[in-house]
Amino acid sequence: MEIKKVSIVGCGALGIMYGSHIQKSFPEASLQFIVGNDRMERYRNTKFYANGEEQAFDFAGPDGSGGCSDLVIFTVKYNDLDAAVSEAKNHIGKNTLILSFLNGISSEETIGRTYDTSKIIHSMVAGMDATKTGYSVRFSGLGYVAFGSMTNNLEAEKSLAEFLDKAKIRYEIHKDIMKTIWWKYILNIGINQTSAILRSTYELFQTSAYAEKLMRMAMAEAYEVARKAGINLNEDDIEDCVKIMKTLSPEGKTSMCQDIEAGRATEVDMFAGTLIELGKKYGVHVPINTFLYNAFKALESRG
Repeated sequence: MEIKKVSIVGCGALGIMYGSHIQKSFPEASLQFIVGNDRMERYRNTKFYANGEEQAFDFAGPDGSGGCSDLVIFTVKYNDLDAAVSEAKNHIGKNTLILSFLNGISSEETIGRTYDTSKIIHSMVAGMDATKTGYSVRFSGLGYVAFGSMTNNLEAEKSLAEFLDKAKIRYEIHKDIMKTIWWKYILNIGINQTSAILRSTYELFQTSAYAEKLMRMAMAEAYEVARKAGINLNEDDIEDCVKIMKTLSPEGKTSMCQDIEAGRATEVDMFAGTLIELGKKYGVHVPINTFLYNAFKALESRG
């Protein structure tokens, strides 16, 4: 199947970054953003920017009047996923492939409660440094997409690879994609949460041994839970997390840090919250993440 009609659900940093790049690099593709009816008119009258260039995005409502898409990419925040799954319903047909670029380890499971799991290609994105201010996003690189079919849908993998080639988006096909997703989860457990609690850019973690140690302590708990869960990670994988962080733009900020600074709800339930529950399940103590969870909940309760 050739992918030419693409829908993105989520107008955050990732959505704008990838949407702008697909429109520019693969103009033959038809790109639209799926939005709720309550946001449709506002978004159509809003100017979106990617690296200073105004974007001419198309928006479609939940009614699906334009027909089903070949590919639907979810880029919403964890707290908005359930609503996004519902809004995309009429855009997803029997041949639609589904990608989730959400952080965490459970978004595909959530999406799979509604849609055919054989059409869901498990994935994660890493190495990007998109920073969003209002409806303007700046980034120095797209990073890369790692993906793999949990149902061994090789035809879907091939179609997605061909699309990413045409869109000039770097990718890797992983046989053990859950290992990769857990690797990204551990990275986010470390850098997303600690950068947000310290309200700092990547530069602090690239220059301060104390900040790096705090990040490593949070990741070490997640690594131990992953091992107990049977995920095939090793200590070299954790070092790769640190190496990735050190290649990012020093001025860049994690999505969670941007949420804290903007007074938005964070994704701490998906990060520390999920890890605390898994720690209980597997008998692993996670004191650093328990502290972080309570600290963020205290900040959120303060508004």
